[in-house]
Amino acid sequence: MTQRFCILMAGLALAAGLAMAAGDPLRGQLEGGHDAPSPKGAGRPLAQVTPPVIEGLPPDSYYGRLQAEFRSVGPAGFAAGENDLAALDGIKSGVVEDVQNLPFAQAKVFAVTAKPKKYWDADFRLANAVPVRKGDCLFVVFWAKGKKAPQRVDDGDGATLQPYIRSSLGNFPKGRVNNFYDCKMLTEKWERYFIRTGPLPMDFPTGTLEFVGMIGHKAQVVEVGGIAWMVFPEGAALANLPKPSWEYAGRAPDAPWRQEAERRIDAVRKGPLTIEVVDAAGRPVSNAAVAVRMKQHAFHFGAAISVAAFSGKNKGMTPADVAKYKGISSQYYNSIVIDNELKWVYFESGRANGWKDTRDCLQFYHDQGKNIRGHVLVWPTTYRMPEALKSKMQADPSSLGDTVRNHIIEEVTAFKPWIHDWDVTNETEVNRDFMDVLGPEGMVDWYKTVRAVDPRVRLTFNEPSFGPPGMEIGSFPESLLNDKCRGWVDYLIQQGAPLDALGAQAHGGRAGKDFGGKTGPEGLWAHFDYLSGRYGRKLQYTELDVNLGDPTDPDQVAYQADLLRDSMIIAFAHPAFTGITQWGFWEGAHYAPAAALWARDWTLKPNGKAYLDLVFKRWWTDADLTTGGDGRCTVRAFYGDYEIRVAGGQVAPVTRRFSAGDGPVQIKLE
Repeated sequence: MTQRFCILMAGLALAAGLAMAAGDPLRGQLEGGHDAPSPKGAGRPLAQVTPPVIEGLPPDSYYGRLQAEFRSVGPAGFAAGENDLAALDGIKSGVVEDVQNLPFAQAKVFAVTAKPKKYWDADFRLANAVPVRKGDCLFVVFWAKGKKAPQRVDDGDGATLQPYIRSSLGNFPKGRVNNFYDCKMLTEKWERYFIRTGPLPMDFPTGTLEFVGMIGHKAQVVEVGGIAWMVFPEGAALANLPKPSWEYAGRAPDAPWRQEAERRIDAVRKGPLTIEVVDAAGRPVSNAAVAVRMKQHAFHFGAAISVAAFSGKNKGMTPADVAKYKGISSQYYNSIVIDNELKWVYFESGRANGWKDTRDCLQFYHDQGKNIRGHVLVWPTTYRMPEALKSKMQADPSSLGDTVRNHIIEEVTAFKPWIHDWDVTNETEVNRDFMDVLGPEGMVDWYKTVRAVDPRVRLTFNEPSFGPPGMEIGSFPESLLNDKCRGWVDYLIQQGAPLDALGAQAHGGRAGKDFGGKTGPEGLWAHFDYLSGRYGRKLQYTELDVNLGDPTDPDQVAYQADLLRDSMIIAFAHPAFTGITQWGFWEGAHYAPAAALWARDWTLKPNGKAYLDLVFKRWWTDADLTTGGDGRCTVRAFYGDYEIRVAGGQVAPVTRRFSAGDGPVQIKLE
């Protein structure tokens, strides 16, 4: 997902095969697509079709050579047929082509002739033709190349293929069995790729798993061949499988950018905090012992809060879990966002009891002085509309403008006492149903309506990632693109929409990558300079997390912690950033449990330790000082809230918000 990070920055966050049989819109976008019959192997007795081993494969065949290559892992079966031609045949879209000088003889060509509304509206799918058992590991080998069509505003990437394994069974986040964000940036030369799972937590009957390749990121031609969906049984030596590189530009502990980041952070996030102690007559007091204790950052370090978890209504939660949930979110975050309940569908469902649980949750964090973000007023797709309103819009499209405007007025008014910052829109990169009806000017009206209802609230344009130059071209009408209007943000600003910040979800992290292309932190800083300079708006990460394909792999666990740490350092070091919000923190209430910082039993995970070490150790100021002859002492401190005590003398502790340019804090002893 080029603009979603293939990421995080970043999916973020792609349909032939089974989906096309249900009338999927891919048919008009993907050449060669047609309906899929029942998956191969359906209905055969379990004993006849179950891997792990296919005996008697010719050793010089493609699959036979793969078995030999990975023999150190263990005996390998194949989940999608006994050879690569059977696997190709299992994909009911695309056009077959012959290939030369490769380990396989045929491939399939997938031509996306026009970028679809949503990148997941163009994909290919391959179902498992045999059952797969609990404990098995799936390892997919495939070759690919691609070429994108010319773009009016170039996204900076090549052709894009986003492969993953999905299932409608089990409790996988959005059906994603492995790492959803492992995008492949294709070249015009054939290259071999791998994706894999860890040991599976359950059995999967025939046809309940799919190898999916999403390709709707842009108009492009993608060629795929040599597909081998290998299955290694429980107990296989998975450590001997080829490991993807978990390195990224600048990951090394001694990478030169780290010194530059420290310099930037010192310049941007810190300043001289001076305390002046005087006696009752106003004379300087020397040798006074002064204790400076930081209480809260000025920079927003936030987390998404589940109202169900806060209220103790999550399945399996105990009273102790509820107390822990409230305590950790209060202690370690100074900003929160409600994960779901302010979305339009949830807003309507909560109307019956006046949104009581949501109001109680907001009031709790408001009373603690937390910054509170609102997510989201308009997710401009019928898919995210309440069913009753969806039917109304389909029957009378002309009613959409007033319907959306009235919803904005009602929701902003209802939560006005608590919300400091609204995501006015969300994921316009891939969601444009409302704009197709109202025209692009409809979005301008949404921002103006929020500002009219609540003039003090900050307004954020929230997207999967900050995207290529020309922030989130995405669904913006190509007919309006030009050098002066390179996407939605340009358009909103030029049309007078009140817009305060650009938000990137950043699912998948932001370090070593820049909308899909590998860069170093310096490249990201340059990109942030471009965004803040061109648009003159603040930046923030609104849904940061780093998920794992295999939480049992120590290399991935280390990568997760490092990528989260470095994504935060890079953002904190840039002056345009005002906040970093993580999309959840506890495994027991997280859309992607492996991305959580605290495990289900509240054990702190390595990525959680990385977060705490940054925010509450490296970026924290506690100091014990002594005044000089002039009654003053100074410490270079991070901006935020402080409690300052002077030993001796009858004076209460002084609490103060320390900001850039502040003068001395004077404490008068009684």
